[in-house]
Amino acid sequence: MKRSLLFLTIALLLGLGASIKWLSGLMVEGIPMPGEVPGEIGVFEEDIDIGPLRVDDIRRLPETNFIVRENCCELGNSLGPIWLRFKVRNDSTLINFDRSKTQFFTEIINPFLPKLSYFHFSETGELRDSFTTGAQGFTFRERPDPNARNFRFPLSLAADSTALIFIRLEINEPQHLRVLFFEQGERLGHQQWIVDILMTVFFVFCTLFLVLSGILIAVSREYFNWYYFFYILVTTLFILAHLGLGFKYVWPEHPALQHIVPMALNTLRLVFGILFFRLYFDLPRSASRFDRFVRGSVQAFLATLALQVIAQAFGSFQWVFYPFFVFLMLFCIAMLVWLLHEILFKRRTHISALLLVIGLNFIGVAATTLQYLGYSPAFFDITDDLLTAFGIANTFYLPPFVIAAFFLEMVLVFYFSVRRFLRLIEKNQRAELRIARAKEEGLNALVVGAENERKRIARELHDGACVNLAAINMKMDVLREQLTDSPDMADRIRDITDDLDATYREVRGISHDLMSKALEKTGLSAALEELVVRARQAQPGLEVQFYSNYPLDEIGGLSKIHLYRIVQELLGNVLKHAKAKHLHIQLIDNEGNLLLTAEDDGRGFDPKNVETDGIGLSNIRTRAEVLRATMHLDAAPGKGTFVSVEIPKEGL
Repeated sequence: MKRSLLFLTIALLLGLGASIKWLSGLMVEGIPMPGEVPGEIGVFEEDIDIGPLRVDDIRRLPETNFIVRENCCELGNSLGPIWLRFKVRNDSTLINFDRSKTQFFTEIINPFLPKLSYFHFSETGELRDSFTTGAQGFTFRERPDPNARNFRFPLSLAADSTALIFIRLEINEPQHLRVLFFEQGERLGHQQWIVDILMTVFFVFCTLFLVLSGILIAVSREYFNWYYFFYILVTTLFILAHLGLGFKYVWPEHPALQHIVPMALNTLRLVFGILFFRLYFDLPRSASRFDRFVRGSVQAFLATLALQVIAQAFGSFQWVFYPFFVFLMLFCIAMLVWLLHEILFKRRTHISALLLVIGLNFIGVAATTLQYLGYSPAFFDITDDLLTAFGIANTFYLPPFVIAAFFLEMVLVFYFSVRRFLRLIEKNQRAELRIARAKEEGLNALVVGAENERKRIARELHDGACVNLAAINMKMDVLREQLTDSPDMADRIRDITDDLDATYREVRGISHDLMSKALEKTGLSAALEELVVRARQAQPGLEVQFYSNYPLDEIGGLSKIHLYRIVQELLGNVLKHAKAKHLHIQLIDNEGNLLLTAEDDGRGFDPKNVETDGIGLSNIRTRAEVLRATMHLDAAPGKGTFVSVEIPKEGL
């Protein structure tokens, strides 16, 4: 199953990649590859002791003063303002050159930059455009392009002309950024379409995952999974905030939140993930010492979250990420050691697949933390190259690798959750089956005991009380013959004899009700017909119709006794309570099942009245349950009663 899941995942990823590549090929045919870094970028760091430099001062500096970088830029060691310098040219010698394309964008990929100034000079040194904006002290609407989540600066460039761009970054913390260059139509058309499709698919999937997970948790009642639910929710919000969409749509007038919220969400998602891991593996019971370490780690991560908020209030917060990153690495190592111990020494090989999930989780947190520290891990470039191969420019500050890892993690965890849920259902079904069997065995034992007691009492009444009453009756007959000379006394004795005879018949009837001789000797069909005859004799005003097309004599064992008692209870209820004139009893063959119905035109009752569900109906329900039958009762005051009991073949 695990191998099949792996192959399916690989096939889906390859299929998705091929589809994107095909779509990209359709959309960018005849257009140069977009989003390329505009040549070599020179980086110059101001000397904070000299003071701030103006753009004219920077223009006069020789190019040798700028450190040339091909892939800008890790600014992790910078302590003051940074200047970026590069040239872009609208070159007519390019293949498929279009002279109508003169509008371009310079896009800075980092929504956390506190302040940056942009300057566009022509070939002759004329200042064409300048903008100042940022994510600290500048509302989102103050950007040159308020529709862009990144810092996007328009640039007009005629054919065969060159532009010289200077960007000043005022930073006092480590930073990481990328500079991309786009033709305006390509950026607002194909590239934006691709990004919108990918992000829509991603967030729709996240929403569906949350809905399905919520339903699954509510049904399975494994409430610790809510931690993973909130992990997904917080991570989804983190991705939105980290890409700059939170600043764009949620807090555009509060730039300070752009630094606090994404980093706080990053820490919270880690905490929720750890809490889910703790309860999923039941660490408090299975590994108490490691559980103490995990709980302490959660408290430490929450403490760093508090430090981030406090440090932000004083204007410097990124130093908090150094101890956070170090402790995160130590926690990952401890987690890996524990998992390997469980797999290798305790033989819990079923958790080996979760190594991938846990690894993806911590890689994502570590990657974003490195970004906060101003570093760009090597796999960032791999994802850039992969997207470029598909004709997609990477305009995400959060590495697509992290988003893809989170997406894969959701798929795997949902698969594990569904599989665990199915195992839980199977386990519950087995437990319910055992309980049902035990209950059935208990009911059968109870019924067998009751039937044996009925036989004993019936036998004692028949062989004891009935014999004694018959003997007394005979003696009274003899005494009556001896007192022929006293008519009054003879009449009294005759009355006593009649009472004794009535008592004898009543006791004999009770004995017969307790255990039918016909049921034991002639079979179920004859015993039921005898019941009907006795009901007619007991209440001459009641017309009883009995019909059966089921092979009743093929029913044996306890099923025969249960069915006989059900009919007996139905007849008894009608005789005692219904005051009916007509009663119809049928036993019908319904595709192999036995359908027993009893319908009368008596006074009926209200089924909602619990008191009416007396001993008789309770006995019927109990015996129907033993036979695995379905009982239906339809009654109303003044409208009679209808009872049906459908007994499946396996219950007979």
